[in-house]
Order: sequence, then structure tokens, then C-alpha cells
Amino acid sequence: AVVSTQSTGKPEGLQGQVAGKMKEAFWDVVRKEVREGDYTQCVHMLTEIRQQIEGIGTIEKLPSTHPFRVLIADTIDIDLIKQQIEHSTFDLSVKVEGIVSILVKLCSAAKDPEIRAITQLTDVVEIFKALYEAVAAIKLEIANYYLEQAKSTIRQHSIEYERSKFEQFLQKHPSGLDKTKEWLRSNKKESPLETMNHAYLQLLISEPPNPETTVLDMGRYKKLGCHLRSLLLSSLLSLKLGTLHSGYAEIPFLTSLHSTLQILAPEDPAPHRDLLYEKTVALCGEKVPGMSVVTLQRVVEGCVDGVIEEKEDDPVLNLLRQRLNGYLIAVSLNRKPTPPKGFALVEAQVVAAGATYLKLVHFNRQVYGPYYAKIIKEINS
Repeated sequence: AVVSTQSTGKPEGLQGQVAGKMKEAFWDVVRKEVREGDYTQCVHMLTEIRQQIEGIGTIEKLPSTHPFRVLIADTIDIDLIKQQIEHSTFDLSVKVEGIVSILVKLCSAAKDPEIRAITQLTDVVEIFKALYEAVAAIKLEIANYYLEQAKSTIRQHSIEYERSKFEQFLQKHPSGLDKTKEWLRSNKKESPLETMNHAYLQLLISEPPNPETTVLDMGRYKKLGCHLRSLLLSSLLSLKLGTLHSGYAEIPFLTSLHSTLQILAPEDPAPHRDLLYEKTVALCGEKVPGMSVVTLQRVVEGCVDGVIEEKEDDPVLNLLRQRLNGYLIAVSLNRKPTPPKGFALVEAQVVAAGATYLKLVHFNRQVYGPYYAKIIKEINS
């Protein structure tokens, strides 16, 4: 019997070690048999490879008379291979070239060179390992492609469903867009795009408007807004504290401070204001024992209050907020911007938050875009 040659992940524990030893032993047997002119295991593996290729979604649905199915059957004709082995005319390299020519027709352009390189291998074990890996990679590529196609279809149906339900709502409630109109009117800018950009950002503030078109996702916007304020707080503290003492600018300290803040206020800093004051000042006092507690309290409280109350009298906070908002706008327009300066400490989290913001805004824009366009046109007329 053929030992499975495909990896199922990193081997763990005794069972994984035993499986690894069995595979090594199997490949040793293959090498030994081929050197002795015995291709029994090779035939088994070629059969398995053919079955795997024929089992790929797009191929499996083709009739057996389809030219591509015929090509596979002719290229990996097991009965013919057995006859060639029996008459000592079998050439593995020729068979590999034929299989590779099939695989390059199925793979993406990016994998083409990698798969063609299989024909340059000379060790029988490396050849079959490479063939198995190539088939597995192609199956994954095709599966991912169809998954994305399915997601696209589901999204489109979801968009159409949400829009139809909202249309039904408007038929029963003719004034069902009043809050949405006020929301857009309060964010009116020079262009419709700018108006929508600023309107969406407003959904992230601590006391956002509640337009009818965002009711279903308002909880997600609120949660994201709270998370962004916590990231803004960590970034602001790192900059302000760093001006007091070089020790506060050290990465290990800042990382520890950010982790502590996240533990104390995992979602929204507002309900934990006093605790944030106390713990941040305590951590800073431990790091630099000689630092004035009064100075620390003034800086820490100024940062915490400024972020929670969304004050606009701190130029550093204003600059960070402006950069963060600019980043979110660029992300929502699929411009793939670099992370904003001043947020190095929380860069990965900012990028993840941006991705969440993109999903929320993109879906909302697709569902309610026609309503927004009509409202903005009325506002500007």
C-alpha cells in the first residue's frame, strides 16, 4: 500500500513522529525499488496523482469525452505505463513532462515557473513530492477561486435583500430617511464623495448620529469607534510621555503600557477613566522614580480626558486624530495607504481596524448608495 505523501500540517507528539518515520521509510523503499528497476510504487502514485487531477472541481464536472479529460487519460494511461514497465521502455522523465504540461494549464501564472521546474528534478522522490505538492496547490487555488465567486454572489444577494427590505420600510414610513438627510446635511462638503467620507467618520464618535441607513450596523460602528479611541490614547500617551523622559520612549515600556491599557479598558476607555489615570501614573512612577507625580498626573489626565471627551484644544491630539481619519478615509476608498505616522506602537491594530471600517463602509455604500446620491443632490440644489 502507498503511504500518504501529502502533509496534513506540522506533526505533533508521538503520533506525528511515527507518521514522519513511516513516510521516510516509504520514500526509502521507493528509491530502492526504482534503482532495482521496480516501478510498483511509482505506478500506485501515478494512479493517485491522476485521480487527484481528475477530482479537481472544474475537471470532475467535465464529461469523459471532453478533450482535456482525454488528455489526462492519455498522458497518465496506467495500463500503458504497466506495459512499458514490463517491456523496459518506461521513461519517468517523459511521463513527468506530460503531467507538468497538464498542471501548467490549471495553475495560476504565478505558479507556472515553479511547476515547470519539476521537469528539472532527477531524484524520483523529489519528483513525486513536487507533483503531489503542485496538485494540492492547484486544488487549493481553484477552491479559493470558487469560494470568492460564491462570496461575491452571496454579497450581491445580501445587498439586494437589504435594499428591498429598506424599500419596504420606506413605503410604510415615508419619513424614514429624515435622520439620514440630517446626517448628510450636517456633513455637507464641496463634493458628494467628501460629504460621504466625513459622514461615515462621524459614526465613530462617542455620541454619533443614528441615521436610518446605519441602524443595523450601528453597534459595529460604535464598537470600532471605541477601539480606535483606545489606540489613539496609547499613541498620544507614547508621544506626550516621551517628552518628559527618555525612559518613557523605550519600546518595552510603551508596549507594556499599551497592554495594560488594553486590559484595563478592552473596548471603551470612557467607563474606566479613573482607573486609567491611576495605573498609568503608577507605571510611569515605577519606570522613572524621580519623576514629579503632579507632572505625570497632568499629562496623563490631559491625554485621557482629551481622547474620551474628543477635545480639540491639544495640537498633538488633533494631528494624530487628523492622520487617523485620513487613513480611514483612504482605506474606505480602497487606496491602500501606509499606516498613519505616530501610531507605530499600535500599527497592526490600526491596520486591522481600517480593514473592519472598509467592510462596514463598503457594504453600506453598496446598499444605500442610491439613496445617498439622491439626498446629496437635493441638498446641493
